[in-house]
Amino acid sequence: PPLEKLAQKRPRATDHLSITIGPAIIILFDVVVPIIIYYSWYNARVRQRSRECRRQNQPIRTCSIPQIEYDDEILGYAVISFGFGELYILVVRVIRLLRYRELCAPLLSRSKWELDATSWVYGVSMICALIPFVVGSTLEIPKLYLYSPGFLMAFLGCVMLISICPITLPIGINSHARGSAMRPFIYYAAEDFIAVDGLQDREFRVRYNTRYDNSKAFRRMFTYLTWWWIAGVVIYLGCLSAVIWKLHFHYAFGLSLGVLFAYLTIWALASYYFVMWSMHREKMAWERGIS
Repeated sequence: PPLEKLAQKRPRATDHLSITIGPAIIILFDVVVPIIIYYSWYNARVRQRSRECRRQNQPIRTCSIPQIEYDDEILGYAVISFGFGELYILVVRVIRLLRYRELCAPLLSRSKWELDATSWVYGVSMICALIPFVVGSTLEIPKLYLYSPGFLMAFLGCVMLISICPITLPIGINSHARGSAMRPFIYYAAEDFIAVDGLQDREFRVRYNTRYDNSKAFRRMFTYLTWWWIAGVVIYLGCLSAVIWKLHFHYAFGLSLGVLFAYLTIWALASYYFVMWSMHREKMAWERGIS
């Protein structure tokens, strides 16, 4: 028999508008608003310093008045804005899981409050992102503020690495009971995002799990994808650290956000084309009778 299509529904953008606008919300509050908040404040401080230097008849470039690059309150607002985009996505998908549990929840879900694995991991990763904010404000190390997305990605990277290990599940995760073999992180993330955010629901989860059980190529694809994203986290953290510690703060603030979204864009596009290529090869092998 031909290989069954996994995502068979064709939802419209208006079927769940709050999810559809999610990417725009993330770009707005994770990039645009923090940049507006910080650089509006910073440019005001630059103009203020320039006025003070002229008042003292000092050249601006060699003026003895120090240029203030950060303020705890302003950075706090920027970090709060950064978290709002992630919080919006989490709240929207949790609401759908609670309202339509029978439609889109994991196959072994016994209570609507179990949600799905992605919701819990996503929530904990957001808490991890607050660590540099709290420590940076307490110890007065402003550069730690810029590590908030780095801490989030580092936590996800650790979970990815654990998921690659050949261990059994100590608790049930999504559609898999306690004691079954753990599957790669990207497998769980893809199942949840496509079923809940992609509006493909439980029917997709059934076909998705069946494909994973029956296709070696499908299983291998998720292992490769998880290793790819682990490597991406390591590279991203290295680039982020270089930006934070090698550049002046007012340059590092904007560039650190640019590094994050450049990393996500490159890795997501590469993953997409790799998945398309892998699934085409899987289809060809299936038709030749090779699973």
